[in-house]
Amino acid sequence: MNGGVKLRKYEPRDRAAVRQICCDTADCGGPVENIFPDRELIADLVTRYYTDFDPSATWVAEADGKVVGYLTGCLDTARSQRVTVWRIAPPAILTAIGRGVLFHRQTWQFFAKLRPFRRADLREYPAHIHVNVAPGFRGGAIGRELLALFFAHAGKVGVHANVRTDNARGRNFFEQTGFVVLNAGASTVVYGKKL
Repeated sequence: MNGGVKLRKYEPRDRAAVRQICCDTADCGGPVENIFPDRELIADLVTRYYTDFDPSATWVAEADGKVVGYLTGCLDTARSQRVTVWRIAPPAILTAIGRGVLFHRQTWQFFAKLRPFRRADLREYPAHIHVNVAPGFRGGAIGRELLALFFAHAGKVGVHANVRTDNARGRNFFEQTGFVVLNAGASTVVYGKKL
C-alpha cells in the first residue's frame, strides 16, 4: 500500500483506536455526538463483537504507527447478532443508564427517529462487513484494500453491509466496489455482493 499506510490483522492493542474511529465518524463521517450522547455505548454496540469475541475477520490500516481505518467483518451474522443481543448489549446498556444516558434529550430524539434496519437474507448473504476510515485518509485505496483482505479471507460467500440512506459517501463506496442494493428503506440500504 502506498502513502506509508500498511494493512494488518487487528490486534488487541488496536481496540481503543477502532472504538475512537467508530465514534469519531459514526454520523456519516462526523462524530457520534451529533446524533447520540453516549460514545461508549455506541462503541460497544458497533465494535465490541469484532474486537472482543471474534476478531478473526478484522483488519486495520496503520499510518506512522497510528490506526487510521478498519474493517470489521464476520462470516456468521446470525452468531454475531446472538452474541450482541445476549452478551454485549445488556451490560453496555445498563452501564450507559448508570452514566445517565436516559437523562439526555438527544437520546430520546435518537430513538424517536430510529427505524428498523433493513436485513439481508442470511442464507444468501451470511457474512457482513463494516469499513471505516478516519478523516484525512479517505478517498484513497484504504477501504478497497481492506475489502480485498476480507474477500480473500471469506472465500466464496455472500457478504452484506448496512449503510444509512443519508450516507452518500458510504453508499458510493459500496456501489463502486461492486455491491448491489438488496433492500432499501427510509433509514438504511442493505448492499450485497457474492464472492
